[in-house]
Amino acid sequence: MARPLKEGVDYWTEDGNFYSNKKIRLLRSEFGSNGMYILNYIMCELYTNHGYYENFDMDWCGIVSDGAVCGGSPNFVAEFIKGCVRRSFFDKRVFDSFSVITSKEIQRRYIRMVCTRNQIRLIKEYCLLDFDDPLDVPDMIREKIVLKSVSDTENSVIDIGNPINYSGNTQSKVKESKVKKSKEKNTLPAKTGMQSVSADAERRGSSTAQSIIDIFHSICVSYPKVRSISDARKKAIQARLRVHGADIIREVFEKAESSDFLRGKNDRNWSADFDWIMADRNFAKILDGKYDNRGGNNAKSERTDTHTDELKGIRYL
Repeated sequence: MARPLKEGVDYWTEDGNFYSNKKIRLLRSEFGSNGMYILNYIMCELYTNHGYYENFDMDWCGIVSDGAVCGGSPNFVAEFIKGCVRRSFFDKRVFDSFSVITSKEIQRRYIRMVCTRNQIRLIKEYCLLDFDDPLDVPDMIREKIVLKSVSDTENSVIDIGNPINYSGNTQSKVKESKVKKSKEKNTLPAKTGMQSVSADAERRGSSTAQSIIDIFHSICVSYPKVRSISDARKKAIQARLRVHGADIIREVFEKAESSDFLRGKNDRNWSADFDWIMADRNFAKILDGKYDNRGGNNAKSERTDTHTDELKGIRYL
């Protein structure tokens, strides 16, 4: 029997200004430090279990209360969740209709964290994303998303890659989609097998590269934007993915964004960029912590001297 597809993620990132967010500050004012501890525990459970949502009931509140071990009773957890819904930290419509906690921001973050998967399955009744808005769903991720009904029946799966499936009766639209694809297959110019495989590989390569670049843009906000996807960049991305995987790439981006030295706070007024970060040698050093911040001016001077040769020999992909 095949193993079920993994939904959740092994770890998740938290915004640096998370606790200065107005919603969080209001929740902290109302529920105190116990509320913040419980929220952190809930977010870990949410991202780990389903990736973008969690089912709410009193049994689950008891599990959270037991797991968080911060003195909050199951009733306290339930009241805290309702407070999160009231403050719009979790979506009210989905919570009231399905007793599920989720939000658009959680879903936006989730699809970017799993963008290297072949398929991203979302429950359509819980989905809050606007598929026509690239800020919600980048084009290269959109084609990987498959919506399924909350009843999880096979006939209710909808392929978002085909615009015909946006609305209306699910089963009839899926059938219509299959008919349309069949007609298109019969009318398209014939291709040799090698041409077809090559074109498909090129499309997948571009999709994966764009997904990694989208993650870079969402994390490394201090660095120049990547304006194009060259063949060299595709090769660098694929090489890092083969060796390290998407989670490690995300970790390196986070380390780069946190590094004062790489962001230009050095004696030479130099800063890194996407190509420099993705180069094999530089990528490994960032991952090993060579560019992590050090305390004091002496450490900064030592760091600059250590990398003098590297700064002189920077090469772009």
